[in-house]
Amino acid sequence: MTAPAWIRALPGRYGRRTLVALALIAVLGLGLRAYAVVHPVANPADDSHAYYGLAAALYEEGSYGNSEFHDSSDWSPGAPLLYAVSFYLTGGAREGTARIVEALLGVAAILVVFALAERLGGRRSRRGRWTGLLAAFGMAVYPAFIHSTGELMSEPPAILTLPAAILAFLWAGEKERWWAWLVPGLLFGLTAMFRPEYLFVAAVFVVLAAIRIWPGRGPRPALAGAGAVLLAVLVAIVPWTVRNLIVLERLVPISTGSGKALYVGTFYPADGEYQKVKATLYHRFTGRTLSPYSEALNNVDPTPLFNRVAREYNEAREARGEPPLSRDAALGKIGKENFSKYFGEDPLAYLGMTARKIGRIWSSGVGEAMSSTPGRIVQLLLVFGGLAGFVLLGVRRRWWELVALATPIVIVTAVGAISLAAPRRNEVLMTLVFPLAAVALSSAASALSSRREWSRPQSPSPASSQPS
Repeated sequence: MTAPAWIRALPGRYGRRTLVALALIAVLGLGLRAYAVVHPVANPADDSHAYYGLAAALYEEGSYGNSEFHDSSDWSPGAPLLYAVSFYLTGGAREGTARIVEALLGVAAILVVFALAERLGGRRSRRGRWTGLLAAFGMAVYPAFIHSTGELMSEPPAILTLPAAILAFLWAGEKERWWAWLVPGLLFGLTAMFRPEYLFVAAVFVVLAAIRIWPGRGPRPALAGAGAVLLAVLVAIVPWTVRNLIVLERLVPISTGSGKALYVGTFYPADGEYQKVKATLYHRFTGRTLSPYSEALNNVDPTPLFNRVAREYNEAREARGEPPLSRDAALGKIGKENFSKYFGEDPLAYLGMTARKIGRIWSSGVGEAMSSTPGRIVQLLLVFGGLAGFVLLGVRRRWWELVALATPIVIVTAVGAISLAAPRRNEVLMTLVFPLAAVALSSAASALSSRREWSRPQSPSPASSQPS
């Protein structure tokens, strides 16, 4: 079907009222994001400064980082590359330009999540349309998404590509052409370029593609489909991997930040929390104490702190006659040693920290609104709604939809539990929670409506009122 024909078919598929409602929701989402573009976050996170600096260096100097960046490969390249393209197209490295890109990606994500939720709720059905609209409305007004538009982060592009990848995976499973699997593969690869932990998700979906195809079509089509997913993932990441091989002189698929994340996540004295680790290191190296959540600590550049940790570790290695490691490798090695030490000393306490880390991932969202008590309540309600959606998919035997949405959630949560755990981990995954919660909410509304219909007193029909 051509694009014009597909567009003309939309009213017949969704209904004009649904499309009008969706358009209004998209306009609402655009308006809220436009406000964040004009009124950005006053004190953006460390990574926000880094992503802008990297994008500006790409535009101004043609390099990934400059003299200000000692470890530029710690940051995933997808967002800086995307924002640098916007700078080239507009002729200037302006933060507002990148925020506009984030806002437009957010509106596109609203439409994609509508399509995903409509599928989960029942395609071409009234319940499916309501499910899609509920999920789209949640996407439009969710404060964390609006907050991120006011920063320059890597999450906003992934907020679009992840649900698009899941939708494409489900679509490809209905096709009998191997090339259909290139679409989800490319989208998963792009998601990994924005958020490297999704490379694990992409690898699992290669296997899931083969499992999806094999029972109905046999081993050769299964291998062809899985190969197409793998090929498309590699197309997205291999050029940057080659760049890293040349620049870093070692194999680094996307970024080198995993060592720091593991070090932070296993630092038991600070409960594996980034801000507490940063405050601890600042006190250790300067003798001064700053609150973990203070603006003063937020303004401290963390790179020299982690550099010093790695340098001290390498000095100890050299004293033992061992060769020094790269900064990321040294931090990762310390992280492994932390795990062995603290887990070995008190396994239950360490597991308790891990449980708290998972709680931190899911109990709040990014930004002041979602970090407040009301925001945390809303966040927990959404999470429980998502769990209810999973249950309903299982009851309805919608196994592939369940597996497709559960896989990223489980894998990324596990990565956070092992390494760095923060509300940022859940931000991209919320694009899957909203459709699931919408399934639960629309099902509950439908059940309540049906109950009211049955409980309403029925007037006797004329035929039944006649005497026999």
